[in-house]
Amino acid sequence: MDIWITGIGSICSAGAGSNALFNATLKSSINTRTIKVRSGEEQSNIPVCSVNDGSLCLPQFKGINKLDRTAKLAIAAANEAWLQSGLNESEIDPDRISVIAGTSRGPVGKWEETYKRQVSRKVQLPSFAATGTMAALSGSMSQFLGVTGTSLTLSSTCSSAASAISVGAGQIVSGSCDAAIAGGSESVINEAIISVMKSAGLLGYNENDEKTCKPFDIDRNGLVVGEGAGFLVIESSDHAIKRGAYPLAKLSGWASGLSQSGKVGVEESGEGLAKTINNSIIMAQIDPSEINYINAHGTGTILNDLCESKAFNQIERLSKVPVSSIKPITGHCLGASPGLEAVLSVMSLKEGYLPHTTNLENPDPQINLNLVKGTSQKVKMNHVLSTSLGFWGNHASILFSSIS
Repeated sequence: MDIWITGIGSICSAGAGSNALFNATLKSSINTRTIKVRSGEEQSNIPVCSVNDGSLCLPQFKGINKLDRTAKLAIAAANEAWLQSGLNESEIDPDRISVIAGTSRGPVGKWEETYKRQVSRKVQLPSFAATGTMAALSGSMSQFLGVTGTSLTLSSTCSSAASAISVGAGQIVSGSCDAAIAGGSESVINEAIISVMKSAGLLGYNENDEKTCKPFDIDRNGLVVGEGAGFLVIESSDHAIKRGAYPLAKLSGWASGLSQSGKVGVEESGEGLAKTINNSIIMAQIDPSEINYINAHGTGTILNDLCESKAFNQIERLSKVPVSSIKPITGHCLGASPGLEAVLSVMSLKEGYLPHTTNLENPDPQINLNLVKGTSQKVKMNHVLSTSLGFWGNHASILFSSIS
């Protein structure tokens, strides 16, 4: 039994829908805005990649206006994937459909909003007791889709969406469900969080806001925070065939792991990530040389990009595979990033394009990789690898393959 991907959906600063993400990546179309953030005594204008409210067209759903923005973004992306999969028009057992959602921070915006409203208006908002929980993410998605299988929200920091996809795939393999909507969502365009990230030295700076995020470049100096959501519909090939569904790609391998590298979680040696990547390759039963493209985590921080380079070089023939990052387009959407990158990976595989890394002008000589820069390239692809890293040493690896 194979696991097929029958639907994909996304929303981010590039716009609503997977086509918007794909086209923005090919065209190097970056949409940033600035927010004022105070860190200590210093106040700065910080560039962020936020979702334009005009592109957040939400379906009608009772109680949706009370949800946190993280849940709203998730529903928008999941709805696209759900409709594309055709599950809405199929006879399905709702008890056999799982919803697995990953997020790093959860409904932080709702906490801030509710506190301010209660203090300024001196009112109580009892609905927040439910909408302010992590479980509100997967729970609201399950209610919207009308499914009653496993509903789980999980967090493995910036690898959360990849972990969610892996858990969903594991449920299908074990026979616990027929299909799963899996991915991640994040909305952290929040002064408190941005301020802390600035204090931690994670944010980049450039006089031109759109040039701030520069993965793999010698002049990179940090990331740009983004928001968005990316989800896949994955299902057993038997279930998809039975209902006449068309597969976009196959989920051929997945793995996750942990490096003993402390809170920041970037293991300089890359050994832990290399082991995890190798495990996903073994599951997919392919040789590393068969991989046509690597969608790297590529945050644009000094340590992250070096870690990935070292990890890829520890696996024979993997360092020769074309590599790029889409973080300059989406911003770093924390736990949702692997979901958006999964959507982009499936589209790259399906359309036959190697996406380039926007803003990569002067590759760091310490990064010994086959970096795709300048323009995207039209090629035939059979296997795409997507990698993710996060705080506390979390990392994940997913392999997508074409349907032969």
